[in-house]
Amino acid sequence: MEILMALLYCFHQMFANLPFVSKTLTGNLDLFYALAAVGIVFVIFKRKRDISLLIMAALPIVIYGILQGLIIEDLDMQKLFVNISKITLCISLMILTSAKIHDFKIKKFIDYVCRIFLILTPIAFIFSKSEYLWRLNDTINKYSLLRLNLFYIEPSELGFHLSFIIIILMYLIIKEKASKSRIKYIVYMMDCLILLGLSQAYGASVILLGTIALVSFIVLLLKINFKNILVGYGLAIIFTITIIFLVVTKSSMYMRTIDTLDGSDSSNRYRVGVTQKFTSTAVTETSGVGVGLGNLNTDRTRKIFKSTGMTAVVAASFPYFIAEGGVFAILYSLLLIVFLTINVLFKKNMLLANLLLFSLLYQIYGGYFTNPVNWIVYGMILSEWRPEQIK
Repeated sequence: MEILMALLYCFHQMFANLPFVSKTLTGNLDLFYALAAVGIVFVIFKRKRDISLLIMAALPIVIYGILQGLIIEDLDMQKLFVNISKITLCISLMILTSAKIHDFKIKKFIDYVCRIFLILTPIAFIFSKSEYLWRLNDTINKYSLLRLNLFYIEPSELGFHLSFIIIILMYLIIKEKASKSRIKYIVYMMDCLILLGLSQAYGASVILLGTIALVSFIVLLLKINFKNILVGYGLAIIFTITIIFLVVTKSSMYMRTIDTLDGSDSSNRYRVGVTQKFTSTAVTETSGVGVGLGNLNTDRTRKIFKSTGMTAVVAASFPYFIAEGGVFAILYSLLLIVFLTINVLFKKNMLLANLLLFSLLYQIYGGYFTNPVNWIVYGMILSEWRPEQIK
């Protein structure tokens, strides 16, 4: 099971970058959806007590989609059906994760994932001109025209996936008592950081840094002792050295931060300014109904809301979902966040807090709502499993 999940984690988007695959299918050719289909079968035949949870989480989406189909004119029903199906699959994946996480060996999973990344790192350097592994002549990030994406859809997705692994590795390094294992995790961490740097995933890197800093600060405040004070000083020194290094070397991260602050970074300006304007307009202009689940990325919608500055797909998960689902999507997202937050607060664990905070913050400015990886994280959080049980 662990090696299968590791392979899926590293390669579940690999078919989307094939030259003969239509761009319209990019978000649908995710191998995790196949596992999610197994999850539905598992719930129906093996975990009948979870059928009610699947119904409670998915049925409101289905009913609201049907209502939108009846209310909104010229709605693309095929896109509506595909979107509802993908959300249902993600929910089933969350339930499957929640049920099976007790039998899942996370250390083994991390081992397999990091070994795959260690193998892919030299391959990426050898095939540095491959359009399949790299984004060449990037038009978005003007400070780094060459960005690594490996077998993911784009460099930002590589950064997104690496961030979760880095968070887990950080937890294992802190908790591991055997020096040999700790050294192994540090090597894994260094390789992941190299890959993250090669991806130049600005959003993932900033949110990852902010998440770790915020959660660490809260943990240190709640448990004030001599050891934690030393750890706090150590983290402060590391963050300070990192920031100084980025400033002195005038790295793309630093330069993009400057451009973001003065409003000249086109990518972040679009992700934040245009996305917020479009989302609020989409909700108000449709009287809170939304433009229709799965119907945001259509010529009809782009023409209607062209005045907001929307020229391409809204590259942000929660705003995308809210623009399509209106007030219903806002309420659905809030309920989901509340349930997840309650579970994290109840378990009082640094790893789960980091995973949830990163996932939620990232979805405000990037990602997509039907990304299976987020729902797997939700399943970990909603289960009765605790990270202290990692062996």
